[in-house]
Amino acid sequence: MDPVLLAGIILIVLLVAVTLLQNIVRRRQAGIERRLPHVDALSGLALAPGEYPQGYSVDYRGPVTNERLAYDSEDEDESFAEIDSSGRVIGYRQSFRDPQSHGELVDVLLNLTLRRGKTHRRIDVEVVLYEDEEGAIEGTDEELPPNPSVDDEGNSLEVTTVDGHNLGFADAVRQWSRVSQDGTELQRKLEARWHEGRISCFVTGDAEPPGALQAEDVLRVAREVHERVARSGLCEAPTTANAGV
Repeated sequence: MDPVLLAGIILIVLLVAVTLLQNIVRRRQAGIERRLPHVDALSGLALAPGEYPQGYSVDYRGPVTNERLAYDSEDEDESFAEIDSSGRVIGYRQSFRDPQSHGELVDVLLNLTLRRGKTHRRIDVEVVLYEDEEGAIEGTDEELPPNPSVDDEGNSLEVTTVDGHNLGFADAVRQWSRVSQDGTELQRKLEARWHEGRISCFVTGDAEPPGALQAEDVLRVAREVHERVARSGLCEAPTTANAGV
């Protein structure tokens, strides 16, 4: 057999094996995390299957613990302590993407070959429970970064506040645009963030090229999540009798 062909077959087998192993580990960990307190209630505040964005595939759906956020940081213990001190209890995230993901390694190969130059877009939904409303307010209160900032390739990142979105409940609606040196917009992100009681909420859309991002898709998802969160008893601070619930 041709050595080049054999090497190609071995590489493909290894990629498939690594992807399967990653999926097994992730599912096992997700199973443990889904049994944690508040996860069921938070999952009910996100989108139901019939509400998923059309044309997108589910990329991730599950809890985001403080440990997961701190994992792989330069100082994991310090990061965890900082997150925990903010009063963050646990979050729940849904990620939708187009095209569908087949695992990190396979996606890299596809993006370099069959998907090269094709549209990539995603929508993320995240609801985060804090110990009190003050924590939720701080969780959504993020100052605008230096504007514009320039990356290593000379592209500028411009952040603007969006008006006319009809999201009266939003603390902020912002757009990020990555622009090349010749003024061409390469990538666009739109985010709505708000808090309801002790829950902070984030809905984000991201697309490359920028024209693939439909702002109304992001705003519609934000409205649907807001309606559900606003009715939730989790928004209220726990009483003394059920402070641990």
